[in-house]
Amino acid sequence: MGGYWGRSSGATGVHDPLFVRVVVWRGAGGGAVLISLDLVALTAERVARIRHDVSAALPFVAQGAVLVCCSHTHAGPLTIPFRGMGDMDPAYLEQICVATEACAREAAAELSEASLRYAKPKVQIGINRRQARAGNTVLGQNPDGPVVTHAHVLVMVTARGRAILFQHACHPVVLGNANHEISADFPGAACAQVERRTGSFAVFINGAAGDINPRITGGTFADVDHLGRELGAAVVEGATTATPLQATTVNWQRRYLHLPLLSPPAAVRAVCEQAVLRLKAALKSGGDEWAQRVSRAQLDWSRACLNAAGQPSPPSPQVFEIQGLRIGGLVWLGMEGEIFSRYQLDIEAEQPDPVVLCGFANGCIGYVPTSDEYARGGYEVETAYKVYPSVLMIAPESDAIIRHEVVQMLAALRAERPATNGP
Repeated sequence: MGGYWGRSSGATGVHDPLFVRVVVWRGAGGGAVLISLDLVALTAERVARIRHDVSAALPFVAQGAVLVCCSHTHAGPLTIPFRGMGDMDPAYLEQICVATEACAREAAAELSEASLRYAKPKVQIGINRRQARAGNTVLGQNPDGPVVTHAHVLVMVTARGRAILFQHACHPVVLGNANHEISADFPGAACAQVERRTGSFAVFINGAAGDINPRITGGTFADVDHLGRELGAAVVEGATTATPLQATTVNWQRRYLHLPLLSPPAAVRAVCEQAVLRLKAALKSGGDEWAQRVSRAQLDWSRACLNAAGQPSPPSPQVFEIQGLRIGGLVWLGMEGEIFSRYQLDIEAEQPDPVVLCGFANGCIGYVPTSDEYARGGYEVETAYKVYPSVLMIAPESDAIIRHEVVQMLAALRAERPATNGP
């Protein structure tokens, strides 16, 4: 399973099914596809495969107009090579690609004219998790920290029926690492609630949830249902009051940024030696494979970091994709990482039209904090990048680079400039 260190086994059952949900739009200038997957994350390489297959099946959709979003459930299978969480299943990854292409074909085969309506209802199932305690920043609850207190709701009405697409920013971690049953966590419960109450096709997209956890963590499936119903009820209420949205434009833009990295820690050799000692202790204790995984992961990262520190030239920057799909008067903004909530709040406040930030989109490079959060340290800044396939953390200067390019791309979408893959 993906999402947590410290599990004691693989999955023991399936509590609720995982879905791929696909929406296809077609306008005068081409098409666009929005894909939602009940998964923790995908690599950029896997996303490229999905985009290629979907575009090949739908010739009116360019690969750059395919937006692939993961819900980031921590109760699903391992679908990105996190250190210390085991091996990915190639057959399952192939199944994801095949199912996604099949859904896109099915949707495109029965296109019909649509009207759009939009709402931004108040709802908050999460809380900022970067808590100050004894001079450190820990994973907890920070009621004074930034948090997203609304959802975005897009209602599409067609001759075939109605779809409700909704976004809310919150980590799907109601279930903790003691859970070994496959589940979509609260996004699945929210979709089920919307579909039960409206008869619509429901699609969840996560937002800038990098520093937001649900109010309940380490909880039960009853807690999952409770928070899912709360979010779903707000979405249903928003759908009933949604106002018409211009629906003629379908356009897209894409940019690949190069984000600077922090230097390897000065004491990386000592860190590597400590990791060796921890692994030896784990082996000596006679623990099984699961008990050894964290120590092995720490050793794997420290060796890779030691190698990076010994290179004569600085490491290559981190490639980071941003993507925009403009569907009528609304933009879906894809960013490939665990984006801090302040990005979403600031972008929404600065733009004249609705912008829906999609986190965990088109790959996942790890956490993307705002520049002011580095001084506070904590898991998201100092530790989490060691779990991801990358070796070094992106630098605080990344914040300004991302914001500048987002503004430029959104301006290009508003001006309806020709679609581009960017620099």
